[in-house]
Amino acid sequence: MITGGTAALARLVQVGTSLITVPLTLKYLGNERFGLWMTINSVLAMASFADFGVGNGVLTAVATAFGQDDMRGVRRVVSSGFVILSSIAALLLLSFLALFSYVNWGDFFRVLSPLARAEAGPALFVFAACFALNISMDVVQRVQLGLQQGYRYGLWQMCGSLAGLIGIIAGIHLHVGLPLLVVAISGAPLLAVALNTAHFFGFVRPDLRPDFALVSRDVIAQITRLGGLFFILQLVAMLASSADNFIIARTLGAVNVPEYSIPQRMFSLIGVLVAMLLAPLWPAYGEAIARGDLSWVRRTMKRSFTLSLSVTLVVSALLLVLAPTILEWWVGRRIHPPFLLLLGLAIWPLFEACNNTVGPFLNAAAIIRFQIGISVLFGLTCLSLKLLLLTHLGVVAIPWSTILSSILVQVIPWLLFVPRILRKLEEKSWNGVPSQAEIQHSEI
Repeated sequence: MITGGTAALARLVQVGTSLITVPLTLKYLGNERFGLWMTINSVLAMASFADFGVGNGVLTAVATAFGQDDMRGVRRVVSSGFVILSSIAALLLLSFLALFSYVNWGDFFRVLSPLARAEAGPALFVFAACFALNISMDVVQRVQLGLQQGYRYGLWQMCGSLAGLIGIIAGIHLHVGLPLLVVAISGAPLLAVALNTAHFFGFVRPDLRPDFALVSRDVIAQITRLGGLFFILQLVAMLASSADNFIIARTLGAVNVPEYSIPQRMFSLIGVLVAMLLAPLWPAYGEAIARGDLSWVRRTMKRSFTLSLSVTLVVSALLLVLAPTILEWWVGRRIHPPFLLLLGLAIWPLFEACNNTVGPFLNAAAIIRFQIGISVLFGLTCLSLKLLLLTHLGVVAIPWSTILSSILVQVIPWLLFVPRILRKLEEKSWNGVPSQAEIQHSEI
């Protein structure tokens, strides 16, 4: 409960600071440079799968070992995960540096003004460097979530968000360029993660500090095997949602990105907060399954589904009614999103709430292959519809393509599959606590 509340508060602060920076930076940068910023953000969001699912593999392995009271196993996961993530970060950064000078980034992002073209490459470079460094330190977040101490990460995340906001305001006041604004907005959260890492492993849990002597080939194989499955899920999720600004920029030009990205950022607050509230259920489900307490899992799933859907419905409806007023107050008359776009953005959080309720349970139970099948089909359907309809309908096509794809591909399978897997887990728990291998064999 504490972790969920803190995570939601941290996300609220993060999104709140983002909402404040949007009108400031839109006015300061103008539509095209602001669109460039949003597109680069999307490129980095698309690269969220670049840890190859290792972070989620670490989280699941920590939660399972913790549920079995195997603290030495937790230490081995921490040490092995840190080595893998640091290696991935170094490889990604070196690869980007090797590619950087060979690409005309102004043409890549389809920006026209000389200033935007000059800033495109340096701004992307700063984003990429911060992103790679964040991967190497991601293990602390995963360990804290796995130990059900995610509130620690949430508190540091709030500090990073507030520091980023201060940096943006100072940068605008000093009339700095886009690359230095990126340093402020991306560097501050990175500094917060670094301080969290030093504090947690240095003072709170020094017994879990990464130790090369505890790095295990078997644990690395376990993490990468499970992480590979999560990698596919992350890749599909990127194609389905995170690529939207990039698709718009490449199809219609970066100048059209604000019309979609600004209202989308407003409505995305709903799904983000619901996801953060439900995220602590992943390790909690993992521990409960490891102990065989499936009745608690079933009750919690029902309650979380009812609560998240009810809250989402009320907030979405309220935002839809107030959207024109909020947008005019927020960014003035610089954008004019059509009602059908706003309606689609208001409906999609309802589907996100359902997915965010089911996802933590399936992840904790290591039921990944079925998710991969559904997600791959959803991602391909969603991406195809967006590319097909965007040139004909404009940015309105983006949310409606996602909604239609979810109805066709996700909703019905979830309704049929989740009750069945719960019954199978309960049957196995009567004969003893199920192992992760037994759980995976129960998949359809």
